[in-house]
Amino acid sequence: MRAVAEGLCAGQVHPTNPRYFGLNLPTPATVAVVAEALVAARNPQLATHGHAPFAVELEAETLRAIARRLGLEEPVEGTFTTGAAEANLMAVATALVVAHPEVVTGGVRALAADPTLYASAEAHPTVTRAARLAGLGADAVRTIPTDATHRLKLRALHEALAHDRAAGKRPLLVVATAGTTSGGTFDPLDEIVEAATRAGAQVHVDAAYGGLAGFVPELAPLLAGVGRADSVAFDPHKALAVPLGAGVFLTRRPGALAATFGVRAGYMPRGATRDPYALSPRWSRRFVGLPTYLVLATLGEVGVAAFLREQVALADRLRERLTAHGFRVVNDTRLPIVCFVDGGPLGDGAAHLERLRRAAIAGDDGWTSLVHFANGKRALRACITSHRTTAADVDRLVDALVTAREPPR
Repeated sequence: MRAVAEGLCAGQVHPTNPRYFGLNLPTPATVAVVAEALVAARNPQLATHGHAPFAVELEAETLRAIARRLGLEEPVEGTFTTGAAEANLMAVATALVVAHPEVVTGGVRALAADPTLYASAEAHPTVTRAARLAGLGADAVRTIPTDATHRLKLRALHEALAHDRAAGKRPLLVVATAGTTSGGTFDPLDEIVEAATRAGAQVHVDAAYGGLAGFVPELAPLLAGVGRADSVAFDPHKALAVPLGAGVFLTRRPGALAATFGVRAGYMPRGATRDPYALSPRWSRRFVGLPTYLVLATLGEVGVAAFLREQVALADRLRERLTAHGFRVVNDTRLPIVCFVDGGPLGDGAAHLERLRRAAIAGDDGWTSLVHFANGKRALRACITSHRTTAADVDRLVDALVTAREPPR
């Protein structure tokens, strides 16, 4: 145990450090860590309702609470996942079964037309992976260009939908992103729903990180339109101070989960309600929803909003201080993600940005990432996800970047 503890200390990037501004990885709340230990000790099997009714019902209630925060009205079905990658795969699979029930028995060879998917150039690559795993292939995904703010271009989406329909293809699913991974931008959700509906396609919203807006009242309007989507992905392990991997998949299509994943095994005990193993790609199921439940239950709506609001405020401080020192912010979002370049002559040169990033890491002043946008532009990216991060941590990062921007002699 000592060797493992030392190995984890020395052999990894530390996302729980208050000066970690890298990927969307929060510092887990203490109650969430305790929940993980309790789950491991009791080891409930959530494959069937009858085997662990308390855990299954508690997860169901937690999912309903999250659905409400995201603006989804009943009826809603859902399940906890390992993360948005699994949720996006479920979105493609359920959309395919809803639109083409014949694939349940005949597979994609039973399709009379080619289903097509649509996602922006800034959408997460797991959308393309999902198309591959569903048997549709990467060529079924239409990449829609983005505008200067990295949002999906509506006109390009309309044109792609019209082109495919005229070519005899079947628009299946439009994936809208609520809070892109690179820059935290929100696609125009309401307009995407309208375009997809007219084309006969379904809509999935990848709100893996941007779903946090639903827990902060003043940010909730960013999710306008999510309630009209067919399905949504959200990752508590990105926003709600719980450990990896706790994701959520929600669908407004009653029966879609059972139609897509439902099977029976003679050796499995039958529960009083539909068993979870028949509602997702997984069979054995860990009680992954408990940390999320306990964070929401102990902090309450006011407490969750407070710590997320503090992260937003710290990101605003970071933007202000960077701008004051001659850096240029290049993304447009209200989420605590700040993408920036040097406003000086070296600008967004990859070597220069990487030198700034490594200088801050070397001094233990902050861990940022280098992001490449779909339009070819580069920037340093700082994401504030830890409830332990303070204004002093933000200021220390800026001071280190200011010092390091002077070219080496």
